[in-house]
Amino acid sequence: MFQGHSLCSLDAKSRLILPAKFRKYIKPEADNKLILTRGMDECLLVYPLDEWEKVKTGLSRYNQFNSDQRFFIRQFLNFVNECELDSQNRILIPPQLMEFAKLKKDVTVLGLLDKMEIWDPEIKARYDNSMSKSYEEIAEKVSEIINS
Repeated sequence: MFQGHSLCSLDAKSRLILPAKFRKYIKPEADNKLILTRGMDECLLVYPLDEWEKVKTGLSRYNQFNSDQRFFIRQFLNFVNECELDSQNRILIPPQLMEFAKLKKDVTVLGLLDKMEIWDPEIKARYDNSMSKSYEEIAEKVSEIINS
């Protein structure tokens, strides 16, 4: 289960050393392979391969005759890249994903249970500050879902 966050730096070749606090939760079934794709709110999503297989199963149920679903699946899968942790525990972030998430040298890696997000720290701060409700107000609504 991925949780917490780490501040990291990309090297000159757009490689990220995946922090040990996240690596330890990658199951052997993932075979050291990660799927990177476009996330929401200008971040990247990172799934271990075994978790990505679950996502694909869900995506396979989309309705090809529904224009919103068709658009989403095209956009979501268009950015998919499979990468493998190298011997130094690095992943390469492809140029189109670097551009999409506006990544520079410093990034924030955020754990979200079954996946991770990679953010430009400035964009993440803007996102956090853009919320019209407080954390406590949102927590009250979310707790209704979690506890039901």
